[in-house]
Amino acid sequence: MLDLGRLRMLRELKLRGTVGAVADALGYTPSAISQQLAQLQKDVGCELVERVGRRLRLTEAGEVLAGHAEALLAAAQRAEEEALAASGRVAGTVRVVGFQTALLHVLAPALPRLAAAYPDLVVDVLDEEFHRVLQALVLREIDVVLTDEYSHLPRPRRPELAAEVLITERMRLALPEARVEGDGPVRIAGLAGHTWVSGHVGTNHADLLERTCVELGGFRPRVRFRSNDFMVLFAMVAQGGAACLVPDLALAELEEGVAVRDIAEARVSRRMVMWTRVGADVRPSVRAVLDALRASADELAARRTSLVRGAVKGE
Repeated sequence: MLDLGRLRMLRELKLRGTVGAVADALGYTPSAISQQLAQLQKDVGCELVERVGRRLRLTEAGEVLAGHAEALLAAAQRAEEEALAASGRVAGTVRVVGFQTALLHVLAPALPRLAAAYPDLVVDVLDEEFHRVLQALVLREIDVVLTDEYSHLPRPRRPELAAEVLITERMRLALPEARVEGDGPVRIAGLAGHTWVSGHVGTNHADLLERTCVELGGFRPRVRFRSNDFMVLFAMVAQGGAACLVPDLALAELEEGVAVRDIAEARVSRRMVMWTRVGADVRPSVRAVLDALRASADELAARRTSLVRGAVKGE
């Protein structure tokens, strides 16, 4: 009988590439990982790994077994949770990672509903924006991801992941109130000499500002302030005289001295996207969280008429 714990280590080696990375991910020492893989080879009766320099690499037999390990581990987890569900319990831990406004406006309001309906369900939440978040989802480090993407900067879809747009909102310009005349739309092209505030380099927000200014205004923005916190962004607009692109959901955080205007040249939108692994909603715990997030998005769109529930056709 194959040990699921050892199969998980083999699968992780296939995905992560080194014993050290597997040890870090699973909380073991590298020597313990090597010992368990050696025992798995004895259990199977053939070589599953081979040494190449100082690294271990899967043999052809190891690649085959690692492929089966994915299905076996998923089936074991599903069997455990379905047994709990059949007994009337939704239990276990669901790990959710998201960006700030998604957690504030969609995830947080869903938590009381989940706690009341499923007292044995634990929802772990991490406020984070990082490039490898979807890879972490593939690697089963997390279960649900809420990301942002923009109308002209969509994230590539992946066959092993399911993506669902929860909310679409308009992006607007935030400007120092003292420098704005009237209440009509403002042209990006007219802000070429302005100082800007943006998210950190490498975030979608920073990429959006760069692309919007280049495509709509014909210039590269002069960014003097950077933060991923909208409270800080608005303070830099009000006190530092900067311009900023902001989504509708962040407008509740406005500081005094900030004027918000539509972009004159084109509509720019942000989408809140919910990601899971394909088939993950078979797990009762994950399905409960996904349903709660959808219900929360329904309620948010009903309260805030500037928001659109789901995707906007053509954007």
